[in-house]
Amino acid sequence: MDVILEATALLLEEGKSCSTNAIAERAGVGIASLYQYFPGRDEVIAALSRQVRERLVHAVASALVTACRQSLRDGLRSLILAAVQVDRERPLLASRLDEIEAKLPLKTDQRRVMSELCAVVTTFLERQHVASGRKAETLAADLCTIAGALIDAERERAGTIETDQFDRITGQLVALIQAE
Repeated sequence: MDVILEATALLLEEGKSCSTNAIAERAGVGIASLYQYFPGRDEVIAALSRQVRERLVHAVASALVTACRQSLRDGLRSLILAAVQVDRERPLLASRLDEIEAKLPLKTDQRRVMSELCAVVTTFLERQHVASGRKAETLAADLCTIAGALIDAERERAGTIETDQFDRITGQLVALIQAE
C-alpha cells in the first residue's frame, strides 16, 4: 500500500495523470494489486490524504510538550510551525491534495482531523491557563479554523509561509485569545 500511495504522491507532485493505471505503473505493481487494496482512484487519493493529515496531527501533537513550556505567543507559534512543517516537506503535494480533497467525499476524515487538532489546542489552552472545559474547546475550535484559513490564504498568496507571516498569524490568534 505504501508503494501505491507514494507513487500517487509523486504523480500529483509532477502534475501527471492519476488514473489507476498510471498509479499502478508508477508503483511498479499490477493493476490487480492496486485494486486489491483500493476500489478506485478516489480511494487511493483519499488514503494518501489521510496519511498526510495523520502526519499533520502527529506533528502538532508532538509540538504540544514544547509549546506548553513556552509563553502563550511562542507556544502558539510552535504549534503553527509544526502544522505548516508537514506541508513544507512536500509543498506541491500539499497544494495538489488541497485542490483534489475539495472534490472528494472526505468530510468525515476532515472532521476527525479537525477534532484531533482541536483536542491538542484545547490541552494547550488549558495548560496555559487561558480557558478550561467547554470554553477551551470552543476557543480551540475557533483558533484551529482561523489558523487553517490564514495558513491556506498565505500559502495561496505567497506559495510558502515565511517567518514574518508566522508572526502575523500568531499575533492574530493571540489577539483573539485576549479578546475572550
